[in-house]
Amino acid sequence: MSNKLTQAHRLRKADEFSSVFVFRKVRVGKFFKLHYKPNELTHSRLGFMVSKKVHKRANQRNYIKRTIREFFRIEQSDWMPLDLIVRAQKHFTPEHYSLIIAELKQLCTKFKLNSNVQKTSDSTGS
Repeated sequence: MSNKLTQAHRLRKADEFSSVFVFRKVRVGKFFKLHYKPNELTHSRLGFMVSKKVHKRANQRNYIKRTIREFFRIEQSDWMPLDLIVRAQKHFTPEHYSLIIAELKQLCTKFKLNSNVQKTSDSTGS
């Protein structure tokens, strides 16, 4: 699988977002809240929400979205297929970049987005 983030890898419609929210699986960190739902596709899809409460300036909200998008683009090949919505909870700046990436990785392994983590936990349980 290539590392491109195409339109097929994005949640775009309101009913796609609402189906993830209705599934009610959530992981919470300092900067983000991740809502997720397994899907039957061959790839994961991403949606994100960055409200004006997080930051009033559009360029700062766009920076947050770019950071989330880049993380997803790089990491998506290691994940099982799911629909993921990332909601920004708190503003961050470029100085926090390594902290943000570490939190996203921790949240993703916490609820077994990473296929390698799931395979090892399945094999030890047998």
